[in-house]
Amino acid sequence: MKYQYLILCLLQLLFFNSCSNKIIVSCSNNNYLSNNNINPVNYFENRRELKTSLLKSDFDLLYEKFGLKCSDLLIEHFYCNICFNSHENSLTSYDGRKYIFENNISAIEITNECLNLISTMSMGSNEHSTFLKNQE
Repeated sequence: MKYQYLILCLLQLLFFNSCSNKIIVSCSNNNYLSNNNINPVNYFENRRELKTSLLKSDFDLLYEKFGLKCSDLLIEHFYCNICFNSHENSLTSYDGRKYIFENNISAIEITNECLNLISTMSMGSNEHSTFLKNQE
């Protein structure tokens, strides 16, 4: 009976920890850019996670349409953390959905893909609209 109680407690512990709204990404600090700001209407209380096979320096390119570096645009305005030198190119949304991008893609193309995707997401569409209004 004692072991059954222990097993039940362990199962409950595993169950409750598996239902977290946080997205866990493993990326070394020297290959990771992030910010502490979270979209105030994001009830998941996390940020999007962009994984890319590209280098940090690749995202220093100017995204000419808005006059911002690709990294600044994604991190500061669209709540994305970026993990560089990854084995894939993907964007994970607030709710954990993962969108895969092509392997041979530039930082500008990844930024375009991210903005297009984010603008179609429920919270992302509001972020996109707000950002565009602030650019006027």
